[in-house]
Amino acid sequence: MNKYAPIAVYTYNRFEHFRQTITALEKNIIAKESTIYIVSDAAASEKDEENVKKIREFSKKIKGFLSVELVFRQGNLGPAKSIFGAEREIIDLHGKIISMEDDNLTSSNFLSFMNSGLEYFKDEPSVYSICGYCPPVDLTPNLNSDIWFYPWNISWGYATWKHKYDLLNPLINNYEQLKENGILKKINRMGGLYITDSLKRDYKKQAHFPDAVLCSNMTRLDMVSVLPMKSKVLNIGNDGSGTSRGVNTDKYNVELDDGGKLEFSFECNKIISMSNTKKIAKFYNGKKITQIARYLGIYQHLLQLKQFYK
Repeated sequence: MNKYAPIAVYTYNRFEHFRQTITALEKNIIAKESTIYIVSDAAASEKDEENVKKIREFSKKIKGFLSVELVFRQGNLGPAKSIFGAEREIIDLHGKIISMEDDNLTSSNFLSFMNSGLEYFKDEPSVYSICGYCPPVDLTPNLNSDIWFYPWNISWGYATWKHKYDLLNPLINNYEQLKENGILKKINRMGGLYITDSLKRDYKKQAHFPDAVLCSNMTRLDMVSVLPMKSKVLNIGNDGSGTSRGVNTDKYNVELDDGGKLEFSFECNKIISMSNTKKIAKFYNGKKITQIARYLGIYQHLLQLKQFYK
């Protein structure tokens, strides 16, 4: 078995985003020793057929990896079935995985960081995942370390292991149970108001938030994610494209780690991690009025009004 985790890139119809994502990955030091899976969902409508075809033709020519495995859906499954179905098959086969969206631009040491983290924390039961993205917040330095612990997974390029993945998947929204046993209150105290709000909206079928389902159950099991002090991922998809159409913002933009570091220190100060968690939670929760709207359960309605009056 390859010592390096397989990479899965999930894509649909954003050719230019996908091309940039693959090009950046090819520049990683250990790309040539890594297997990559390209998971391409079929077109849901005639207008998407051309871009899906372009992505698949481009994928057939990718050569910068140990091997390229093409998973081309024959019919449109939608993002959830296409992504989670492939993720399950790949992690069952390899025992670990690096999952990526098609708009995750990576640093040249991204794969090195992810694989080193997978090796270091594989037997640590409290760590669910290694994440490549770190939000643009002025973090409290974790001296002599390249990482810190965050209570929740950030899905813009993350790695995990089968034995931990199995604890939380398939994802089931158990909102009422988490509410009754105090987990939602615990998440809110930790700063995860944006998570509990999204979980409730997912539960009511107002929107689809698998990340909120995952993160809330991480808290239930007292698990955390490892985040880099310097982001290894830049999401280039917050431009109104993708599944979050209409969202066009540079709020989440970061400067990628350009230091080229290939060996990392994973020692972590938990007090510093708590301090940084508060900063990141404030960043995600938004302004005071947004936090109040989330707490009252009317944030979805405010979003709809905002779209209506645009």
